[in-house]
Amino acid sequence: MAAADPLAYVSSTRAFAYLSERGEDALQAVKDALGSGSSKYLDADPGTIRKQLESTNDVDRLEGLKYVVAMITKGRDPTPYLASVFKLASTTSLEVRKLVYIVVLRYARQHPDLALLSINSVQRDLTEPNPLIRGMALRTLIGMQVPAARSIVDLAVAKAVRDTHPYVRRVAAYALIRGCQAEAGSEETACEHVTTLLRDRSPQVLGPAVTAFSELCPTQWDLLHRHFRKLCYALADMDEWSQPTCVDVLVRYARLHLPAPQDDRLAIDADLELLLHHVEGLLSSTNAAVVMAAVRAVLLLGPSQRHKPAIVALVRLMGESPDVAYVATLRILALSDAHRPLLVLRMPAFYVRADDPEHLALAKLRVLLHLVQQDSARALADELVVYTQATSPAVALDSVTALGQVACRFDACASHCLKLLIGVAQDVCIAEPVASRAVQVAKMLMAIPQVTSDRVVVRIVAQFALRLFVPLALAGRAPDAPKPPILLEPSSRAAALWMLGQYCSAVLVPASDTAPGATLCELLVPDMLRCLVAHWHKEHASVQCQALTLSAKAIVVLPETSAGTAVRNALQVLHYALLSLGMQSTDADVRDRARFYSGLTRRFGEDDGAAPAVDSAVAEFLEQHQRLDRLRLPGVRLRRTQVRHILFAQGSVDAASMAQQLALETPEYRFDAVPTLHDQHFLRGWAAAQVPSWREASELPPAIVRMPEAESARPDLANVRSISSGPVKPAVDAPPPPAERVVLTPTETRAPARPAAWNARFANLDTFFEDDDEEETVDHSFGGAAPEDEEYALDSDASNSADSD
Repeated sequence: MAAADPLAYVSSTRAFAYLSERGEDALQAVKDALGSGSSKYLDADPGTIRKQLESTNDVDRLEGLKYVVAMITKGRDPTPYLASVFKLASTTSLEVRKLVYIVVLRYARQHPDLALLSINSVQRDLTEPNPLIRGMALRTLIGMQVPAARSIVDLAVAKAVRDTHPYVRRVAAYALIRGCQAEAGSEETACEHVTTLLRDRSPQVLGPAVTAFSELCPTQWDLLHRHFRKLCYALADMDEWSQPTCVDVLVRYARLHLPAPQDDRLAIDADLELLLHHVEGLLSSTNAAVVMAAVRAVLLLGPSQRHKPAIVALVRLMGESPDVAYVATLRILALSDAHRPLLVLRMPAFYVRADDPEHLALAKLRVLLHLVQQDSARALADELVVYTQATSPAVALDSVTALGQVACRFDACASHCLKLLIGVAQDVCIAEPVASRAVQVAKMLMAIPQVTSDRVVVRIVAQFALRLFVPLALAGRAPDAPKPPILLEPSSRAAALWMLGQYCSAVLVPASDTAPGATLCELLVPDMLRCLVAHWHKEHASVQCQALTLSAKAIVVLPETSAGTAVRNALQVLHYALLSLGMQSTDADVRDRARFYSGLTRRFGEDDGAAPAVDSAVAEFLEQHQRLDRLRLPGVRLRRTQVRHILFAQGSVDAASMAQQLALETPEYRFDAVPTLHDQHFLRGWAAAQVPSWREASELPPAIVRMPEAESARPDLANVRSISSGPVKPAVDAPPPPAERVVLTPTETRAPARPAAWNARFANLDTFFEDDDEEETVDHSFGGAAPEDEEYALDSDASNSADSD
């Protein structure tokens, strides 16, 4: 039998190992899906957990700690195991110590006596050569907040501030903040440590140092004078969570200690230019908080010529998460008046998207209304119509109101906006509250003379009036025609009745050679009053009041129409019927309105000279009510023209006043301060967040105070440490700087002449390739200074020239 192929054996072994790994992964996935994966830590036996915690094997200890941490995450009480957990702080396993420190930070305040069991181990970790362990131990020690260990904490922080590794010094900076919050009266010592940290040359430490400064001593600006330029240079290399705080601190420093820029002058202060130059680099950051802080700094410190990149960066945030986009929208809303030309070109960025939450969509609507211009009004009106179908009622209602405001502000697209509003009111897919708002806004727009003509107004009124009752809406339609939507909201029904009464004397059917023109009072009002009498008790009080108003207006304008006897008698009967129903209403407003209109229209039927009614019941009804009018107190009888003036007179309506009525409520927001909140003076750091005003030139300190210290002008490479080990050798052996500058001056301007042998050596290309001489060895020496060594070093000549200015 032939021997097996070794290559085939190796391939089959690898295939078996691969399939075994994939099978284990699939089995683990099935266990997780069925709840038997990580959930096993919640179903362990208490005796097993205690046995694992007290074991001498680090693997068993780690499993026991996982059970305890799982209990904490589910809200279960791990108190019976805390003593065993705190004793494990002295273990040599880093993974075990991480979990122990998590439990210690969680329960040290509740069980300070048990927390003291791990104090010695944590204190011992502060001397470990690994900076990660030292930082973790310091973070645990400051987070325990045990009163008995306060002196140990103070000594540990004082030592960590001068640690050789920047990571530990970074943790010490945050520990200063936590320590001062836990114990009052330690601000003076903390300020001394902040002064030490500000002398640091590592951006990893400078960011937390500035954060500690803003929390502990935000008004001691003398601590920042010498470090201002260094902070500007190191700003781009700080961590992204320290950059916003550092930018805010530098903005407040610049407002108090640097001269204000002038828009009419191109030159600005050298230190202010240094700050603006490095802050503008943060506008392209991927962190939204950094971008907003940089935008705020550029807009508050820079001249107007340098605001465009900041506005562009702020608009770019509209594509971020909804929360970030909302904050950016509020800031843009505060800047919309001052930077309108820059924002108008970017209006599409503020269009409402389908997945925008309600608060963001409402804020975008207000920005769009602030930025809309004559040339973009029509496009915005078409966009607002789409928003009326939004799932959020507030967004849909505000979109209708915004459509009316656009119509009032721009006469060129007013008729187009009115047409869109009528379409919204008649759309069967639009919610009833939105259609009702559209009717009300259309009513307000029709009161403006420049919006539309009388013929269009009459047609709009007739369309709205026919949608009040089903019989009127179905009149003249085919049996298989779709049923038109009926206005059900009391506000929209009242608005439609008001429009019908206000324009009842308008001609709906023009006059011809054979017949006179017909008005709304003849064609629609009788049927409308008949339906109102039949459905009186189903209507809202506001609708009943408008029904009485419609009846009174119809009686006043009736003699001016060409209505026949039947129409006149019908209107008289319906008018008296409505007055009778109104006087019997339980609503006080309706009763008062009915009595008022009864007094205005008293004995108008007798003065009209109408022919007597043919039907005896109608004649008896009219005679009865006319007799009641004679028995009432006579009072003062007004002429028909006077009553017409009372019922139809309107105040002067212009587009500007109507636009103010339709204005959306805009939240107040100041760009140079934190957002307006209730009880904002009690917020921690509120006073420090307020941007001060520019100071007078006579009150500013001289520029020499910002001269950097000699020891912080150049990084000390000998103190660079590895983050995972102890001290190492410097990465670069930089030679000492020369005592004086040596200027090399060439003696001739022409290139030196080459010997003839050099040109004769390679006569052609073949001779060059056939040459066997070895290439000259170039010595790439690494003994010189690296370019990045001067990253935070300040040019002394530039500094001196700036100071002399």
